Amino acid sequence: MIRPLPTLLLLCGLLLLLLPPCPRVSAQANASEVSLYDDTDNVEMLDIESLRPALYQNTHCKLVQFLNSFCGDCQRFAPVFKAMSRDLYKWRRLLRIYGVDCAQERNSALCRDYNIRQTPTLRFFGPKVTNKTIVYGEQINSQNPKRITAYMAEYIPRNDFGPGQPNFRRLKSGETAKSLFQSYQDAQSPVEFIVVVLEQRSRPGIQILIGRNTLLDLLPYKEVAVRYSVDPNIFANFGLPPSNEKLAIFGRAGSAQYLHPSTNTSEAYVQVVGEFLEKQNIKPVPPLPAPKEKNDGSFLDIQKQAILAEVLKPPAKVYRADLEQAIDKLLHVELQKWVSYEKENYRALTNIITLISDFNPLNKDGKVLLTTLRKELSTKQTIKGSDLKTLVATSKMGLRIFKARRYIGCIGSRPLLRSFTCSLWTLFHYLTVEAAKPPQLEPPGSVLNAVHGFAKYFFGCTDCSQHFQQMAIRRNLTSVKSYDEQILWLWAAHNEVNQRIAGDPITEDPKFKKIQFPSSENCPPCRDSKGEWVNEEVLKYLKSLYDKKNLSFYGLPTPNGYD
Repeated sequence: MIRPLPTLLLLCGLLLLLLPPCPRVSAQANASEVSLYDDTDNVEMLDIESLRPALYQNTHCKLVQFLNSFCGDCQRFAPVFKAMSRDLYKWRRLLRIYGVDCAQERNSALCRDYNIRQTPTLRFFGPKVTNKTIVYGEQINSQNPKRITAYMAEYIPRNDFGPGQPNFRRLKSGETAKSLFQSYQDAQSPVEFIVVVLEQRSRPGIQILIGRNTLLDLLPYKEVAVRYSVDPNIFANFGLPPSNEKLAIFGRAGSAQYLHPSTNTSEAYVQVVGEFLEKQNIKPVPPLPAPKEKNDGSFLDIQKQAILAEVLKPPAKVYRADLEQAIDKLLHVELQKWVSYEKENYRALTNIITLISDFNPLNKDGKVLLTTLRKELSTKQTIKGSDLKTLVATSKMGLRIFKARRYIGCIGSRPLLRSFTCSLWTLFHYLTVEAAKPPQLEPPGSVLNAVHGFAKYFFGCTDCSQHFQQMAIRRNLTSVKSYDEQILWLWAAHNEVNQRIAGDPITEDPKFKKIQFPSSENCPPCRDSKGEWVNEEVLKYLKSLYDKKNLSFYGLPTPNGYD
C-alpha cells in the first residue's frame, strides 16, 4: 500500500518542473559541495585554481589524491585514507595532504594536465616544485596505508627544507652542539633541545632507519631537533663521555645527557624522549580532534525529498534527465581525460560520440551539438585534449541543451551515492534498445564495443574499469551477433555487477538496493515458477522500459518546452 505523501512534498513534486535549472558550478568550489573529505580529515580539497599554488609552496612536501567522488573504489578507499591522513597529522610540519575531485567539470583540464585517467591516484610532490613546468610527482601505486606511509617516510627525507627546519642529513664529524644550535638562532625558532641518535652502519641489503624514523615521529615537538650519525665518537663532540649508549639529548643552555630507551627501536626512542620532555613541561602539538559525525540527512532538502518520493513509487521508470546528466558528464569530464587522442583511444572517443549522436535523447539543440561534434571528429585522425574541450565549448555556443542539472531516477538518498554511475548504466541500456529499432543505424554489437572502449580508456573508476574489461572477456562480448543479444548481454553484465557489489556498506544506497533486475514486482513474467529468468520476457520488458517514447520528463520541462 502506498502511503500518501505529506502535502508539502506533493506541492514540491508538482512545482519541480517550474523550478529553474540548477546552475553549473563555477571554477570556484561550492561551499556546500559534497565531498569525500574535509579539513577535519587532514585532507584539504583543492581545485584548478588552488592546486598549483599549493604545490609551489616550498616549505613542505605534498601528498595529493586525485579522485572521482562518484567512483565506488574511491568511496571505499576514503575511510582508509582518512584514518591514515589523520595519523599523518603528526608530520604536518613537513607534509600537507590534498584531494582533487576529477569528477568536477571545473577540474577536467587540471586532471588532464596531470595525466589522471583513473582514480584513485596518489602523487607525492617535494617542496621544490616550480611554476615553470608541470611536475607529475612520484606516483604511489598502493592503497595500503602502511605502504603509503612507508613511501612518505622514504620520500620526505630526500628533500632539504632549509635553515631552521628538520634536517635529515647525517651529522658531520666536526659538528658540535654549539654549531647545531646556531642553525636555530632565529628569534622565532622554538628549538630548545637537540636529540642525537647513533645508528649502526647500513649493511648490504639492510638499511638502518632508526634515526630517520625517530626524527619523523618527534615532529609534533617543535622544541626538539633530531640529528643522527653512524660515528660512535659523535657524542664526544657534544661533551659526553664515551659510552655504548645510542641516544642523547642536548639543551640550548649546555645541558647534555644520555637517555636510556628500553629497546633499540625508534618507538622506544620516541617514548623516552617524550618522557624527558614531559618533565620539562614540553608537550607535543595535539592530534586532530575526533571528527564530528556528518549528518547525511541534510543532503536531502525538500526538493530532493520530493524527487526521491516520486522515484520510489512503482512502477520503475527511466528519466530523460538522467540521460542528460550522463551525456553532460561524458562530454565535459570523462571524455576529456587524455592529453592527446590517436588510434585506439581516438576510435573509442568517436565510437561513443557516434552512438549518442545516432540515438540522441537530448532536445533539438542537443542534436545539433552531437551532430557537430561527430562531423568535426570524422574529419580528423587525432586531437589534443585541450582542443576537444574547446570543440565542445564552441559547438554548444548559443544552444540550450542541458536543462535539468540534477539526477532524477538516479538520485541518491545519501551524498555521492548512485548519480553518475547509475546514469551511465541507464544511458547504455537506452542505447542498446534504440539501436535495435529500424532503420538500425549501427551494426549489432556496436553499443557494447563503444561501452567497452569507454570503460577501457575513459571511465575514471579504476576498479570498475578493470572489472568490466575482465567481464567482457569472460562473457565473450565479441561473440554478440544480434541486437537482442546485445540488449541481453548488457542486462546480464549489469546484474553481475549488482551481485558483486550488493551489500557494500559504503557504496550501496539503502533506498535502492543492488538487486537482480528487474524485480518480480516490476516484471512478474520475467521469472518462471523456479525463479529462473525468462529471457524473452526480460527482453520485452527492457525494450519497453528504455524505449525513447516511454522516457519520463519528470524534472524537465514538458515535451514541447523541452525541445
